[in-house]
Amino acid sequence: DTIPKFEDLTGVKVTYDFFDTTETQAAKIATGNSGYDVTFPTSSYIKGYVDRNLILPLDLSLLPNVVNLAPEWQDPSYDPGNQHSMPYMWWTTGVAYDTAKIADQLTSWAALWDERWAGKMAMLDDVRETFGAALIRLGYSANTTSDAELDEALALLEKQKPLLRTYTTDDIGVLSSGNVWVSHAWGADVYQVQEERDTVVYYIPDEGGIRGSDTMVLLAGARHPIAAHAFINFMLDPEIAASNTNYIGYMGPNEAAKQYIDPEILADPTVNPTQAAMAKLQEILDLGADEQKYTDRWTKLRSGG
Repeated sequence: DTIPKFEDLTGVKVTYDFFDTTETQAAKIATGNSGYDVTFPTSSYIKGYVDRNLILPLDLSLLPNVVNLAPEWQDPSYDPGNQHSMPYMWWTTGVAYDTAKIADQLTSWAALWDERWAGKMAMLDDVRETFGAALIRLGYSANTTSDAELDEALALLEKQKPLLRTYTTDDIGVLSSGNVWVSHAWGADVYQVQEERDTVVYYIPDEGGIRGSDTMVLLAGARHPIAAHAFINFMLDPEIAASNTNYIGYMGPNEAAKQYIDPEILADPTVNPTQAAMAKLQEILDLGADEQKYTDRWTKLRSGG
């Protein structure tokens, strides 16, 4: 009874994600006059949003539930001290495959270059995630700005491209369909796939993988900043955070929520990896002007130029 109901947070206007909104909504957000108060951007975009004055600093005194965050989420590299964002949910990126189609026990990124499964493989249609996979396989940082290392990663991805069935934004769909046997995938999405196709498994490659997160931010021009803070604080409540995890299958950064999370989710390494696996993960960071190095090579890869 002490937990506020969402409908009690009168006035706050929320849109889920800067890049998942309609084109019109996204354009409005980019101008700072969206009419929205809160959105949920991926952590790698926080620095750019701050630089473009698209989001406002948070008043931490209005967010007492921040104490519920696990220590590693109270001072993230993408936003030191959570000055402009609060973590919402996190995920890993690795490899999923259908054990009904592939008998081998896969453990490496190399599986996504294996010619035995030509035409049955998919990569995420995401420049930083896909280059991240190639860079990590090569032993490099997923955030490198080295032209030589990026060229090496591009060459590796060009070698892979003829083997792929598709680049996809729907890893759930391609794995559920059965047309793709092995795919670059987000771990929490695979958790959802397993409800329909329980032969699909997920692993973080031996070489390491990616850890990403969604965040909650206060948009510039927010008309209800106090209500917006109340909403963010509401989302940081342990029972509310646990309910969200139990519903969507993504782990949250809320340490106090773990006591309310479904034990099956906590025990599932697809969603909640071991500390040993977590130690091998890298977080994609905003590289400023150097992002163009990735974009140019991605265009060349996708166009075949």
